Amino acid sequence: MQAQARYPVSIESMSDKGVGAPQLGENLWGYGKRLLFVDTALRLEFPGRARSELRLLDIGCGNGSQLAIPMAHAGYQVTGVDPHLASIQRGRRLAPAVNFFHGVVSDLPRNQFDCVVISEVLEHLDAPEVLLLDALPYLAEPGILVVTVPNGYGEFELDRRLYGALHGEKLIGWLRSIFRKGDSSECLAGSEDQSPHVQRFTLSRLRRMFDRNGLLLIECRGTSVVSGPMMAHLFGKFHIFVRLNAALADHLTLALVSGWMFALKRKSSGRDIHR
Repeated sequence: MQAQARYPVSIESMSDKGVGAPQLGENLWGYGKRLLFVDTALRLEFPGRARSELRLLDIGCGNGSQLAIPMAHAGYQVTGVDPHLASIQRGRRLAPAVNFFHGVVSDLPRNQFDCVVISEVLEHLDAPEVLLLDALPYLAEPGILVVTVPNGYGEFELDRRLYGALHGEKLIGWLRSIFRKGDSSECLAGSEDQSPHVQRFTLSRLRRMFDRNGLLLIECRGTSVVSGPMMAHLFGKFHIFVRLNAALADHLTLALVSGWMFALKRKSSGRDIHR
């Protein structure tokens, strides 16, 4: 399931995002790259329309800081929905321009959106396919669905489990005092919710889920190579490492990257480039 590259998310393109493109500093999880992935998907699907004419629904938006808010700042009409009240309340304080909604997606009025995003959400759910089914009625025709999830057997999940098993917070605190002495800055987390991962996805399992729900894969890209908590604590503030980490994921097989980004359409609305 190695995708043919259509979206310019290389390190070179990330340094030249174009006029009006959403802006977000890169981090170890590839969130700057993810933002460009969503923006590029919309520009390719709707080449004659301005960003201000396009509607985006961010399901499981958290506080919006890593996707909904920068997309709104770029001009998109953004609605974000999340069941975690503290995250929604913080999002409303950060960006009144985003239509933040507290609840689940099926509680929303049945409006149509040019892009529906389900990012870093499905791995937290006992029944991820139910959320996918609930989301599809909100996707306009034509429209783009963007799904991102961690590689269930990649570095992030392995790092996270080892970190928890070793109670690594104290050790990392000591190592940070060596590697990052004097640097106490932290990026704003995308959610106030700390719910655990209960799913470990593989590419084949995701492909079957997309097929069952009538979705056509347009693009699949890796987010970054490493992004687990130990790597984040040790190297997350080294900007050269962070940028190379995101760039290298475009040159490795998808099985070796830390997370995946998928752009999808309904099968009736496009041609599968992998066929």
